[in-house]
Amino acid sequence: YRPVGLGQSPAKFDEKTVRGEKNMGKKSGWALCRVTLLAMARRKGASCLLAAVAALGVFASIALYNLTARQEAAMADMVENTQIRCVVTDVQGVSSSNLQMFSAYVDMLTGLRHERGCYLDQYVRNVRAKADSLVVEPEGITLRRILSFDSDSALDPVEGAEVHLFQGWTEADFRGQGQICLIPAGMATGTGQQVDIQVREGVGLSLQVVGTVSGGPENVIWCPFYMPTQAGISEAFRVESCSFDIGDNARLDQCKAEIYQVFADPSQGQLGDGLTYGVVVQDETYTASMEEFQANLAMLRLLLPVLTVLCGGIGFFGGYLATRGRLTEFAVMRCLGMKRQRVFGLVFGEQLLLAVLGTVLGGTAGCLLEGALAAGAMGRAGLVLAAFLAGGAVAAVRVTRVNVMKLLKAAE
Repeated sequence: YRPVGLGQSPAKFDEKTVRGEKNMGKKSGWALCRVTLLAMARRKGASCLLAAVAALGVFASIALYNLTARQEAAMADMVENTQIRCVVTDVQGVSSSNLQMFSAYVDMLTGLRHERGCYLDQYVRNVRAKADSLVVEPEGITLRRILSFDSDSALDPVEGAEVHLFQGWTEADFRGQGQICLIPAGMATGTGQQVDIQVREGVGLSLQVVGTVSGGPENVIWCPFYMPTQAGISEAFRVESCSFDIGDNARLDQCKAEIYQVFADPSQGQLGDGLTYGVVVQDETYTASMEEFQANLAMLRLLLPVLTVLCGGIGFFGGYLATRGRLTEFAVMRCLGMKRQRVFGLVFGEQLLLAVLGTVLGGTAGCLLEGALAAGAMGRAGLVLAAFLAGGAVAAVRVTRVNVMKLLKAAE
């Protein structure tokens, strides 16, 4: 029963009463915030420690994400850019500068045998091959077929050689079938020069000079590997050396399996038949580096769940130990009519304030040391922060669910 004042309708009185209750609620909310801040100030050591734990967890999660991203980028770069060299040898793995391998094997590597069902070129790249043949005229000159300049060590700048191509010509032209050549600088007489050679009795060629070589042998003329010596006739010849790179390092095992469908996997016990050749895949360093990268990434990916669980545990134990001494205070609040949810909000609010403070400190440190934060790093930090708050929430529930009557009797 509520008395109604003179000249005041019940509706107006109820409206004022509601407004008063709302104002009292606001004042009560501010009072609870003040109680929370005072409680945190009383135990400033524990508060600073919990805020530091939250900051450390956020910073560690950001650092772990960035470190993992850098490791993944470095591994991807190694997979993309590492050249795994494969050298054609005999069946026992012995490399030779006079391999005498049939040019048909090079055709398989360069994709000229698709009509016969061989697609080995899809698993290899950067094929290098060299084949020499003595010409009849001029005497003492060797015609050297090359797929690229690095097919012949005599053209290697490390060995002191220097290739000068005339304007309009590139190294890619040597993968074609044009009748062009490189000659030693001592044989050059000017741009547009033609070199006439006789490869065998009755077969002559007139080759256009497209560049010169200085610092190399003086008795060699270099021409495209597939240059025909007779129009319309495909020739087979012996190859002195051949090597290539794995086509896709991400599919290393598959590429090796396809290579060993055509070539032999060399071993000391095999006997050569003159028709079979082996390939030595020089992937030891690459494989060891990949194993190291994968081990590091596995450890880094394991550390994030460990960090998350650790922050959740610290959030629980820190929140519980920091508030268990205030059980009597909470019991008195309950006896004065405060609901359990309000007490929970009071306890959890402390943990939330400390978590927000730790997030600001940890995020700032992460920005200063790691640069701009990626979305993934912020997600990891949010996960760690959520674990910290979940631990604090469990602690708050445990503290606020105590039996008030038993606690007060124990206190008496």
